Parts: sequence; structure tokens; C-alpha cells
Amino acid sequence: MTKKNDLKEIYKKIFTEAAEHMRTYDVQMVASTVMAIAMRLYKTHLTEEGFEEMMKAVKDAEVEPYYNKDEDDTIH
Repeated sequence: MTKKNDLKEIYKKIFTEAAEHMRTYDVQMVASTVMAIAMRLYKTHLTEEGFEEMMKAVKDAEVEPYYNKDEDDTIH
């Protein structure tokens, strides 16, 4: 499997798990937990400069909101 396919696969798995947690927990709790885990992983595996660059990339990233297929509004 290619790295691109690996990335798609793990994204789908983690997103699915996060969506499941949103049935029990507030969306912001789930999002902040996933973000905190991501930041901890980046801080562990990147240089300080690399970490700062990644945080800027995250802050500046254009993302689409998640729409619940059963509702017409975003979840928040």
C-alpha cells in the first residue's frame, strides 16, 4: 500500500472513531482531545522549529466542515 493510501485509511479509521465518540461526548471535547493527542505526537517527533512550522500549517489550513448526512447543519 502507498503512503497516500495508508494516510487515507488511518484518517478514515480515526475520523470514524471520533464520530462515534460524538454520540456520547460534546463535539468540542472530542475535537480538543484529538488535537491534544496530535500536538503531543508532533512535539515528541519534530524539532522545535518543525513543531512551530506544523502548528502554523494547522492554523492556516483550509478545511471543510463536517456535515452530518442526517442533518443539514454542521455539528457544533
